[in-house]
Amino acid sequence: MSIFRLLPAWFHAIADYAVGLLLIVVAVAVGGSAGAVGTGVVVGSTVLLVSVLTKYPLGVVKVLPFTVHSAGDYLAAALLIAAPWALNYSSGDGGLTAFYTAAGIAVLAVSLITNYQYSPKRSWTTATASPAAST
Repeated sequence: MSIFRLLPAWFHAIADYAVGLLLIVVAVAVGGSAGAVGTGVVVGSTVLLVSVLTKYPLGVVKVLPFTVHSAGDYLAAALLIAAPWALNYSSGDGGLTAFYTAAGIAVLAVSLITNYQYSPKRSWTTATASPAAST
């Protein structure tokens, strides 16, 4: 569910791959507790896998409807925001806690403004008026 349908599917797809890769790279580069690193690697890998499977412009296998993908976006946002406290690493891994919280808020924001009604069959050409309608 989107509040506004401002972002097209192709832009959302780019953001998905960027977020997935960034979560993994930052978690491994920064290091920290197993829970902190695991959050970035697991959520990042899942975001990448779902992106590969989604029926949208950069999907590879295209088996998962984009509207179903949206539920995964909201789940990823919730996991990123809650994980530091649920897995008890918020005080020891403050940098990753801040990064995951910001990433979760960003994922939520992008999800709220994405047009999830993407269809590769949709025609974006303007319709022409029929001759009978113009008389």
